[in-house]
Amino acid sequence: MYRTFTIKSLLQAGIFALALNSSLPAVEGVGVIGENDSDASKFRLMWIENPTTEATVGWVQKSGKPGVVHYGKIDNQRKHHLYSKTQAVHRTVSIEGGANCFAKLRGLEPDTKYFYVIKDEAGVSRRLKFYTAPEKAEPFTFINGGDSRSNRTTRQELNKIAAKLKPLFISFSGDMVGRPTDKEWDTWFSDWQLTISDDGTIIPIVVHRGNHENKKDAITKEFDTPNDVYYAFTIGGDLLRFYTLNSEIPAEGAQSSWLNKDLEKHSKKVTFTAAGYHKPMRPHVSAKKEGINPYKWAPIFYKYGVDLAFESDSHCCKRTQPLKPDVNGDEGFIAAIDDPKATVYTGEGCWGAPLRKADDGKSWTTDCGAFNGFDWVEVTPSSLKLKTVRFDKGASAHNVKPVARRNSFETPDGLSIWQAKGGAVLTIKAKKK
Repeated sequence: MYRTFTIKSLLQAGIFALALNSSLPAVEGVGVIGENDSDASKFRLMWIENPTTEATVGWVQKSGKPGVVHYGKIDNQRKHHLYSKTQAVHRTVSIEGGANCFAKLRGLEPDTKYFYVIKDEAGVSRRLKFYTAPEKAEPFTFINGGDSRSNRTTRQELNKIAAKLKPLFISFSGDMVGRPTDKEWDTWFSDWQLTISDDGTIIPIVVHRGNHENKKDAITKEFDTPNDVYYAFTIGGDLLRFYTLNSEIPAEGAQSSWLNKDLEKHSKKVTFTAAGYHKPMRPHVSAKKEGINPYKWAPIFYKYGVDLAFESDSHCCKRTQPLKPDVNGDEGFIAAIDDPKATVYTGEGCWGAPLRKADDGKSWTTDCGAFNGFDWVEVTPSSLKLKTVRFDKGASAHNVKPVARRNSFETPDGLSIWQAKGGAVLTIKAKKK
């Protein structure tokens, strides 16, 4: 004798758990179906203005109408209809194979975890989550690096390492791609998905323009930044003010005027100030020309006591002593170790671009070398601490142990840190106000 089954009885018996198989079609309202059956892909999330209460969700819509972001503080996995809020796109940009879509989330709560999916005509995206920035002065970490345009394997491995360090955000200071074509961006964003952790945590990216993003609108088309790609935001109440500058347009004029006004308004209130841009003021590679344009910011940095400046472009790594601009000094700078207004300069790459010999150190250079890596920074009310992650040929992200999100800046097992002259950890102490 045969039994007769109804759809209702199957659901009650849990037989529809088979629908978890990603090869099966989505069934509205049934549960988590597969990983991503939508036409949304190449996910990214940007911080631009106020990361305590805002975030810009970005993705590639491969076909059909732009999806809608469904989000909230409760993890409803891919059950989009259960999320408390929705946000439609405010901008789309046509590209080969689809469109870049951007949806700005506003009115978020500080230091809060949010979950989201993108629902379009085809289905529901994978579930992602992110954290807003704190509004109170509490410790956090971030990463800065640049120049990822050539060696894709190294780029992928460093992306995986970045995910394991769980920074609050990643500042990427230019030259992501060799040429800003849709094909190269598609590959870059495919690799960027490796910065998303296994549990779906997506790290906000803060984007700078490099010389290889040589079309004026190259960055804003991919990340929805302001057209001139310079902006600033504060994290942790008055703990850190971070400046994204554009070395591919004149430093003087409108950009310097804005920088002066913003620093005048904020520098005395915040504990630390830091700036990132692509072209270095004084490259540590002899084949590179001096940065006449960005050097025009040096007096502004000194006037307002900018603590730390991140540079890229040269495809090497360097670290300087605290510097004061001086026309009679070595290439326009003198070491000013005990001067609270002096700035430490770091960076110059390299996230996978071809390495160059670091053969142009200065009298005020602490150390420099040719290797891939990025800077990992901890910000606390008492100090900025910086370690440079070193990635040499043959290394693997697989060997790096993930850290806890609110970590103590301890180097995890398997992670190589540059043992720079002067110490592996650069410390900048908070100034007395």
